[in-house]
Parts: sequence; structure tokens; C-alpha cells
Amino acid sequence: MPKITMYFDFISPYAYLAFKVIQRGLVNRVDITYKPILFAGLLNHYGQLGPAEIPYRREWTFLQALWQGREAGIPIRLPKSHPFNPLTLLRLAIAENRSGDPSKETCNKIFEFVWNRGADVSDETELSALSSEINLERKPDDPAVKEQLKTNTEEAIANHVYGVPSFQYNNKIFWGNDSLKMLEAYIDGDPWIDENWSKPDAVTVGITRKK
Repeated sequence: MPKITMYFDFISPYAYLAFKVIQRGLVNRVDITYKPILFAGLLNHYGQLGPAEIPYRREWTFLQALWQGREAGIPIRLPKSHPFNPLTLLRLAIAENRSGDPSKETCNKIFEFVWNRGADVSDETELSALSSEINLERKPDDPAVKEQLKTNTEEAIANHVYGVPSFQYNNKIFWGNDSLKMLEAYIDGDPWIDENWSKPDAVTVGITRKK
């Protein structure tokens, strides 16, 4: 069975949409490891702003996510504030078991907590209630859990992950919820992927803006 690693942060509506789409069929065809990472760590590494930090793109991101959810039949209710600090949620997922790789059930609970309630995801009372719904083998504030999140993020960067969600298969990275069809085609043996994968490398940088 093909082995896929899904790198994600609960802060991303596109990660939520991708997760939901995967549960409809792909999850039964592949062995998926769910790997929580800190999206802000990627942004810091590459010197970028997140979509929700850029005026106008922020509004478009939410609108597009709502549209994609409607088209796919995936309900979305935007959280009261965004961006928010996702560390508690990421550590909660990692703390589920000793391996640090959360189950699809736990990922689903946390994604739903963020993207299908229209509530304040930073509310301590509600976070405590969410935590009580997950059978945890470790405490989210365990130093080993915190270190695992850091390690996951560093691993993602080492594997050339630059955004969430990203899917790693056969040392290739597929980025975004809209890459799932491309990923499935590759899993099914479509030769186009390998035939064209290196073509972008031949495109040279014509001009570089000063930062």
C-alpha cells in the first residue's frame, strides 16, 4: 500500500478541506501518516507572510475556502479570529500517542473544532473540553511533545515543504488541497508526473526584486 505523509497545520482551511476529501476515498487506498507542523515555522524559514497576513488576500482566502467547501459538500464555519496561535492544537494532536503521529479520528476532531463551529478556537474552556475528548498518552505541555513539533517542522523543511497542506510520496512533494488529483494520478501510475517533474528546473530566474 502506498505510504503518504501529510504535513499540515490546523490553522489552514485548505488543510481542513484536503483532510475531509481524503477521508472520502483516498484514505482507503494508501497508508497515511498525519504529521502536524507549525506553518509559521515554514513562513519564517522562507521569509514569507501567511495568506491571512496579506490584506485582500486574507479575505479572498476565506471566501475561496467557503466556496470550495460548498462545491465539495464540506461544511465550513469560519473561526471568530484568524490567524490564531495553533500551538496548543498541534501539541494536543502530537500528545495523543508516543509516536507523535495523531490518528485520523483525532485530526478530524481538531479540524472540526477549528473549521466547523464558527467559534473562538483560543477559548481555554473549550480547549479543555476538546482535550477531554481525546485519549492522550502524554500531556500537551510535555517537553518531548514540544520538541516533536519542532522536529516535524524541521523535517518538513528538509523535505522542501513550503506550505500546508503538503503530501510526500516517493520523495515528491504535492502542495495544496488542489494537488490531490495530481497525487492520485501519480499513485495510479500516470507517467506524466515523472516525465514532467523536472521541467520547471529549466526555467531560469529572469529578475530578482530587492527585499
